[in-house]
Order: sequence, then C-alpha cells, then structure tokens
Amino acid sequence: MMRALWMLCRLVFAAVFVVAGLGKMLDANGFATVISHYQMLPARMIYGAALAVPAIEVVGALALFCGVLVRGTLVVLNILMAAFLCAMGLAMARGLDVTCGCFGGAGQTISKETLTRDAILFAVGLVAVWGAFSEARRAQD
Repeated sequence: MMRALWMLCRLVFAAVFVVAGLGKMLDANGFATVISHYQMLPARMIYGAALAVPAIEVVGALALFCGVLVRGTLVVLNILMAAFLCAMGLAMARGLDVTCGCFGGAGQTISKETLTRDAILFAVGLVAVWGAFSEARRAQD
C-alpha cells in the first residue's frame, strides 16, 4: 500500500515537472522576464537561470519516470520546489506584483492560491523522497 502511494507521488511529481519545464523551455525569453521581476538575481544570471531551471526540471522528471537516480533526483527537485516557494513568498512579502512563471509564459499572479498549490506539490515531493529512501533502507536490510 505505501509502495503504491510513494510511486504515485513520484510519478505525479515527475509529471508536473516535465510539463512545467517544457513550458518554460518553449518560452525561455518569457521565463527570463518572469525571473527578472522577482528582483533576486543579478541581470547577468537571469538568462542562464531561465535555461538551466527548465533543463533540470525536464531531465529530473524523465529520470523519475525511468527510475534512474531516483533518490538524488527527488532531493534536487525538492530543493528546487523549496526555492520556488521561498522566492514566491519573498516576492509576496515585498509586495511585488509578479507572476509565478510556473508552467511557462507569465503564469498566474502570485497569491495564497499559488503558494498553496506549490506547497501541496512540495508535500507530494517530500512523500516521494521519503518513500525512495525508505525503499533503499529496506533493500539494505
């Protein structure tokens, strides 16, 4: 039963990241603009981040679908999720009127709803990582 839940969480997490990453890849310039609105990175780093983040998302999602490097990939994608939540929370706290850029393009304006959605996705990712490490521990015993 728990194995099925962990696997479902891993696959849902992967599906969201592949869709989000592909959307950002299709509009790297738009995603770079969204990143710049957060006012958190120096200008010279923005376009690099706009290329790197979606690549990490898509490659990570594909690794999860294929069952390759699952624990490490889940850790990386969960760190990315935590960074997204922090960036959105800080932008809200600073009163910035920015969009999340979550699935490419401008996306939704940051709100309690977008933070809640991402927090739920983060929880799904944490369940998946917990399951992956539990399975690995069981395999060692």
